[in-house]
Amino acid sequence: MSVQSGNEGSAARWPFRIDDAFHGLDARAREALIHSLPGVIFWPLLLWLLAFAGAFIATVIWTLTGAEAGPIAFGTLLMVFIALAYALLMSLFYIWTGSRGYGAAVFRLWPLRWSDPGLALLALLIAILVGGPLSVLIHDLAMLDPTLTVSGGADPNEISNVETYLQAGASAWALALATVIAAPLAEEILFRGWMQPMIIARGVPTVLAILVSALFFGLVHMFDGLQVMAYTFFLGIALGVLRQWTGRLAAPVIAHMLNNAWALFGAPFVLQWLG
Repeated sequence: MSVQSGNEGSAARWPFRIDDAFHGLDARAREALIHSLPGVIFWPLLLWLLAFAGAFIATVIWTLTGAEAGPIAFGTLLMVFIALAYALLMSLFYIWTGSRGYGAAVFRLWPLRWSDPGLALLALLIAILVGGPLSVLIHDLAMLDPTLTVSGGADPNEISNVETYLQAGASAWALALATVIAAPLAEEILFRGWMQPMIIARGVPTVLAILVSALFFGLVHMFDGLQVMAYTFFLGIALGVLRQWTGRLAAPVIAHMLNNAWALFGAPFVLQWLG
């Protein structure tokens, strides 16, 4: 495989095929990508901190505007500020990656191929049909001794936080903004757009890179409960394979959006109907 980069030695070892977004990086951008490993701690931690900061600001504004007697429901305000937190994270991440020469590769979503929606749906079905039962199994095994888990586990039937947010008065548009649009975009750019390729660029086998990025993806959802965290890990594997297969983020973003839309609007009603 031939890569025009101005550095024949690094070109021979560059592990991205010709249709991958990271294929054509120059030598400076390649070195910057390889040496951005400390970001695997910094950026997920910043995601957490910004989300908590958004929740805190929403709480303060809600309280100052009259709390339950005020004009805005807490859940709606919370979702709006979480979406803003994701937007701020991506703005900072765009500046950071752009200054290192590989921002365009990280944020590569377009052009959209005709096959991307179909591949996204296939990956999502595999995640639901395989990752769903496995996450329930992991939860049930862990609950044999709840003291060994971080939070004591979660309700096995609770596959999303939709009930909690609805009880807090979150409107459907605010839930969709935060969980179906902002979160999938930001998380895919961070974990599949940057973290997974960065690990591969360091010479790590692709399978291990997919597993590592999926693990970090699962860990940022740890406060949603063990079952959600486990399912998110399996979803991350499916999305990582999809990113590696297509060479960019369009299909993983679509799959992630469909997954969150299903968890938000579909699965709770199906479970209620079955129950």
